Parts: sequence; C-alpha cells; structure tokens
Amino acid sequence: MKLPRTIINAAAVVAFTSCAIAAHAQDSGSSRIFPDFSATQEMGNLVPGKVYQSGGNFRVELIPGLTVIYLAATNKVYDLFSRGNCIQVSPEKKTRLPIPLQFLTGAKVERTPVGTEVVDGHTCKVENVEVTTAEGKVTQSKVWEAQDLKGAPVKIESQTPHGQVVATYRDIVLGAPDPALFKPPSPCAPEDKMYQVAPQSTVAPKNN
Repeated sequence: MKLPRTIINAAAVVAFTSCAIAAHAQDSGSSRIFPDFSATQEMGNLVPGKVYQSGGNFRVELIPGLTVIYLAATNKVYDLFSRGNCIQVSPEKKTRLPIPLQFLTGAKVERTPVGTEVVDGHTCKVENVEVTTAEGKVTQSKVWEAQDLKGAPVKIESQTPHGQVVATYRDIVLGAPDPALFKPPSPCAPEDKMYQVAPQSTVAPKNN
C-alpha cells in the first residue's frame, strides 16, 4: 500500500507517541485513577484535541489529522489519519511526544494526597502519583482531580526523560464514551509496511 508523503511524515513524527501508550498501559493491572470521561486536552503549543478514556482504553486527537487509539485488552496501538488511512503501530518503541494519561498507568501506582486547590473553578484533590512499569521505569506526576466531577482530571504534570509535560482538561463529560470510538478501521496496515512503494506498471508503452 502506498501512502501520501504528508501521511508518512506525520506518522514519523508521532509514531513514538502512540507506541508509548502501549509501553505504559500494558501494565494495566494497576488501579485506575480516573473515572471514564471525555474532554478537550490542551498541551503546550499543540492544537487542543479531544481525549477519551474508557476502562483501560484511550483515544486521543493528537494533532490535526491524526488520532491515536490504544486498546488495553489486546495491547495494540493504532494511528488513524484524516484521509481514512490506518497504521497499526509496534508497542515496543519509545516516545518523543508523550500523552499525559499514559504516565498514570503501570504495574505499581503509588498515590500521595498533598492538599486541595481550585483550578478553573473546580475544587480539586491534588495528588503526587509515582508509577513504576513492569520494566522498573519510574515516572513522577502531579494530578488535580475535580471533586465535583468524580475525580476526573483538570490538570496533569509529569516529569519525563524529555522534560516536564503539562496538560489541562476542559469541557469534561463523565461517562463511558461511545464504544465505536475505540474501533479502528479495517484494513489497518502494520507499521512495517507503511513505507512500501506500489509496484511499477509492467505494461509496455505503445509505439508511435
């Protein structure tokens, strides 16, 4: 399958991100921190996008034209592009552009309350969260959980090998999102085939 150059370039930038979801969420035996919810995620200079959580599954609109889906039950990650292309990504890679929710899932999760604060009009329980993956990697985060939204996050700060990542969440809606949001389209090409070039035509040109 031959993909447009713009799609290939976008995939090269964000493939690390979607893979990292699996790297952390494969340890999904840990206790859940947040209820099911959907919201608008704002992170750094990125264009705001929608984020959905249902059980151990995530769906995040990462950049315009790219959505990432992680399915906990099968430990699979999918990159969905606006033109309808889908790439199944290997979960072993690392991340350069992390998704904050991924850092709050691991084999061991330690939560320490550190007080309350008001963020965007919500009185929040503030916790320091230390997550240890099955491979022994530790991530420190601070989360603000809105008490009037059953503990849904309004802000997450995580310390990563690439620096601090800060995300805020607005327009929060509680409840499980539509299950259809977590169903990748079919067919979905494996990552190792995304750079394949379509074979050249074997039809000989006509003589004039």
